[in-house]
Amino acid sequence: MIKRSEFFRKKRYIAIITGVLCFSVLCGILLTKAKNIGNKEITTTEANTKNLEKAVSQAIKEEGKDYLEGEYITEGHTILGTEKNKNKIKVYSLASVGYFGFENGIFTDISGSGAIPTVMIFEKKKDGTYLLKEYKEPADGSDQEESIKELFPEKYYDKVLALNDEYSVLAKQQETQAAQYLKSIGRKAEVRVSYVDKQLPSINTEASNKLFAEYMNNDSFLMTCPYWLGTREEIEDDIRYIYETSQSKTEDGYDLITFQKKTEDNTVVEKRSYKIVGSEPMLL
Repeated sequence: MIKRSEFFRKKRYIAIITGVLCFSVLCGILLTKAKNIGNKEITTTEANTKNLEKAVSQAIKEEGKDYLEGEYITEGHTILGTEKNKNKIKVYSLASVGYFGFENGIFTDISGSGAIPTVMIFEKKKDGTYLLKEYKEPADGSDQEESIKELFPEKYYDKVLALNDEYSVLAKQQETQAAQYLKSIGRKAEVRVSYVDKQLPSINTEASNKLFAEYMNNDSFLMTCPYWLGTREEIEDDIRYIYETSQSKTEDGYDLITFQKKTEDNTVVEKRSYKIVGSEPMLL
């Protein structure tokens, strides 16, 4: 799974469609948004709101949908300042997004971004609602600092060029939202943005590559199971399933890797075991 670095990181796009208009209605209100990242522009649609803070939050989550999806999406942001020009409001911000999911029983950030300097332009309508017109992030690589300075006034440079210092504030916001979600579903668990330590299977390297790369890539069940020794959870058709990967020994002393899909009451839905014989995983 994709993990974040704890500072500036741009999102990875699954697909980029340029020059195509997409229309959808959310909450009965249509909003067209032009997004610019470097030289790329994407047009999408989404709902609006009468509260600027909520509009910013909503925009960040919408952009975060390009990440590997988890159980619950969160965001963190700090508005550094705004500029108003007639009915247009430019928002200078630091933004972060993260999908949370269960790994080894911990509700953690499984994919997302670090703190990203972000400029949003909203249009305020007569009824008080905000329409998101543009969503801009700096370019990657060697052009990053120059791109940031083009987007932000000089008075914000100290903040946007020292993202390590700012990320912890955004991460705390995400953890708070994730904890509130768990409370709403009646689940108690540790919540944290930081990486969950994982123990990898200790088997023949060639056999491991076959099982956890080649076999997993061609099998949806194996692909959903953890690549580590432990558990992860998925909600499928409103039912929570626990996927588990474990290692043990066969009676004749060979390593045994077992993959299981279980319900919350430990009812096994699917199970597969591989006996590791030299460099070959053998399905039992």
